[in-house]
Amino acid sequence: MEHTTETKIGATLYIVKTECSPAATETVEKKLERMICRHVSDTESYQADKPESLAMYGKVREYTMDNI
Repeated sequence: MEHTTETKIGATLYIVKTECSPAATETVEKKLERMICRHVSDTESYQADKPESLAMYGKVREYTMDNI
C-alpha cells in the first residue's frame, strides 16, 4: 500500500511517498528503536576513540531542522 504526504514549508513543497512491504517482519516502531539504539552506540564508540574530535560533541545536536 502506497501513501503520499505533501507538506509545504515556506515556498517549498515536499512530497513524500511511502510504501509498506507485505513481507515486512518489523514494525515501524521497532525499526526506529533499533536505528536510534545503533546510532547512540555508534556515537559513543566514536567519541571513545576520538575524544578530542568535535564531529559529534555530546552537547551539540548533530541533526537540526536546518539539516534534516
